[in-house]
Amino acid sequence: MPYELPLFPLQTVLFPGAPLSLHIFEERYRLMIGLCLEQSAPFGVVLLRSGSETSADDPWARRIRERLGQPHLPGDEVVPYPIGTVAQIGESVRLDDGRYYLVAHGVRRFRIQSIAQRQPYLTAMVENLNDGVDVATSAAVDRLRALYQRYWQLFAAAAGRPADVEELPDNPVELTYTLAHRLKVNNTRKQRWLEADARTRATEMARVLGTEIALLPTGRPSAASGENWNWN
Repeated sequence: MPYELPLFPLQTVLFPGAPLSLHIFEERYRLMIGLCLEQSAPFGVVLLRSGSETSADDPWARRIRERLGQPHLPGDEVVPYPIGTVAQIGESVRLDDGRYYLVAHGVRRFRIQSIAQRQPYLTAMVENLNDGVDVATSAAVDRLRALYQRYWQLFAAAAGRPADVEELPDNPVELTYTLAHRLKVNNTRKQRWLEADARTRATEMARVLGTEIALLPTGRPSAASGENWNWN
């Protein structure tokens, strides 16, 4: 069933299960986060398709621009991608001047049905998205898991030292989100993976990982491959 969700448009893609650290300084988002904390309510993180993360008219942002000698530029209308991730606030600290530092975690994906309001901050009517797991998905995830383990075996051999490898989740969908978060690719690719089903995510990440394995030298860890990614 559709429900209204406050949105935080950012130049980042949040996956379910992943952490997100934020510094909240704009007045509109101070209001939004304050209400979320008061009501123990989530907010939505969406990647910006166009527009700016920061309002050109926000007083705090304007003072920073003035200190840096940057011009005042009119802001374009914010246009988010249609699929984002619900974020639940975990830790938070409110500063004396009203700013917040907080850590949120991705919970589940959603799709925007319509924009409900644009002022003082963006809200939308959204619907949750679920991930199904069939035989083909399980097989794709098993292959991805095996390639991940193989990569670190080769990495350790090339480096001449044991590799400290993070254990992956048992749940197939959670595993795809974990690796999609960890892989350093551009936001366009991450958004594609967020929008895709689990089988597609696993298949595409396995292809990237297989390419990296093929390029891994025997004597030392690989530099960035043609896919332009590496592990954290």
